[in-house]
Amino acid sequence: MLHITALDENIWSRIAAGEVVERPASAVKELTENSLDANAKRITVKLSDGGRLRIIVEDDGEGIAFDELPLALMYHATSKLSKLEDLESIATLGYRGEALASLVAVADVEIRSRQINSQAGGLIRTHDGKIIEHTQINCSQGTRVQIDNLFSGLPARRKFLKSASGELRRSAVFLREYAVCRPDVAFTLEHDNKEIFRTDGTGDKKRVLSKFWEKGAELQSVNLSTEHTKLEAWFQSRAGVNSTRSDVMAFVNNRAVNDPVVKSAVATAARELSGNWALFFTLEPSLVDVNIHPAKSEVRFRYPGEIYEAMKLAVKKLGSPMIIPEISSSQVPRINSPAKVTLTPKKSSGWNFSEAPEKITRSSPNYEPQNPFSDKIIDEATINPSDDDESSNPDAIIHETGINSSGANTGLIFPDEITAETGINYLGQNSGGYLVFDDNESLILIDPHAAHERVNYERIKNLAEKSRNVQKLLMPIILHPTLALEADEYERELIASGFEFENTIKGVELKAVPALGSVEFEPEVLLRASIAALRNNHDGDTRNILWRTWATMACKASVKLTTKLSRSEALTLWRELHECEQPFVCPHGRPTMIEIKNADLQKRFGRE
Repeated sequence: MLHITALDENIWSRIAAGEVVERPASAVKELTENSLDANAKRITVKLSDGGRLRIIVEDDGEGIAFDELPLALMYHATSKLSKLEDLESIATLGYRGEALASLVAVADVEIRSRQINSQAGGLIRTHDGKIIEHTQINCSQGTRVQIDNLFSGLPARRKFLKSASGELRRSAVFLREYAVCRPDVAFTLEHDNKEIFRTDGTGDKKRVLSKFWEKGAELQSVNLSTEHTKLEAWFQSRAGVNSTRSDVMAFVNNRAVNDPVVKSAVATAARELSGNWALFFTLEPSLVDVNIHPAKSEVRFRYPGEIYEAMKLAVKKLGSPMIIPEISSSQVPRINSPAKVTLTPKKSSGWNFSEAPEKITRSSPNYEPQNPFSDKIIDEATINPSDDDESSNPDAIIHETGINSSGANTGLIFPDEITAETGINYLGQNSGGYLVFDDNESLILIDPHAAHERVNYERIKNLAEKSRNVQKLLMPIILHPTLALEADEYERELIASGFEFENTIKGVELKAVPALGSVEFEPEVLLRASIAALRNNHDGDTRNILWRTWATMACKASVKLTTKLSRSEALTLWRELHECEQPFVCPHGRPTMIEIKNADLQKRFGRE
């Protein structure tokens, strides 16, 4: 029969420590929050091997009295709470009295600390959960905590840690958040004696955000209030086409949180305004419960509805001056210029439209699609879409007939000749944006967005299946510190897919990106999307997950249904669509074209 026994301290202390200290970033978080509670104005974090070997957090705060150093290492010992009522209104980041004790249970700890009015400081060291030294020393004002060999006595926990770069990134993300939240504090992060980033502590929040967010894009801010909640929101829209996901830093009473209520509020309210967000909520401490998890990253709001209300107001105010203009055809990524076609056209006699998409077979056609651009190049005038109606643009008509302004025949193949060769007649684009073609037996309507999605999708798929293709950047891009850390974590996979990096005195530079044909993305956007895909990749198929991510991004770069296409662009799209393996549906399963047989039209008009 089993009997109930009290656990040995060596066991229960490590169980408790596992709730507080999950990885090096957890230790950095707890120690940094202690420094902020001690009113530090300078915090330096130094990591070795991503924090797995050593963590040092040094500040210039109020310090710990020599006699209180042993007490600081005990469970449930704290200077931040003294009575039960204090739990109803917690104003400090730490309060549970568990952080230092948890670290002592899973690592070797050394603390050096001196209070501002003390002549001497104190030193305390622990090993295997026991104090091995406690003595007075000369040291600077503030506190320096050194953690060595984290989880050395817990191999089961240690083997689940990520690589050094992965653990470094997690710590950097946390420190970045507090650097944004507390711009009045100077933060420094170093890794293996190399500085990762530094802030100056001048109190300029916009300056700090500009350091960590994308360069060049405008930062917007708004301050608003509901009945019980104040919100200061900062926003930066993302450049590039892959801008459907928001990166959110959220703070409640200057506490960095990863809270489901805040996440849901952002996802609901900011669906159409995605980008970088920094949200600073301020409430009366009694209206928010921070004591629901040992990691203190989640909170409970007394009035959660006001969080949603505040986010809706912020989006409304930030979105009003950012009305997205109607995209003109000149701004939309062009359908591939014939001069830039990178895929070898499939030799084909055409497609049988009577076949269902799931039974795609090549058959004898009623017409034979040609590749009129294989030997000759059409000049820019015929492939650049115009905002003006072609019927009112004499120059456009002149160019499309192959006659230049001097009246001389250019000798180039233009749309009228193309239609004569292929038997396809482009009739125009209706008011709904659909392209209308006549192949002498049917009317064929094409959705240009769905068709361009299919073309871009298959182009990237074919490129990804080939050998590694690289596009050198004319000007290398210096990566932001946190992005550089994220890239370093997946450096091997990124380099294998076509990215190239170089460490310089300026920082990590992005020198090249994968060559994706004529589908162009902002290099940093492509890098961020690739890193996100690798981070969420659970099946280990790196190549497959990356090309699918790029292809999805290419879908977003496709022409819109509202985009007016020139005749040459419409015919180019027709040709490229019919060179695809699967021309009948877009990558998401929507049809790209609809056919109306002449026989069906005759029935409709009673002419059978």
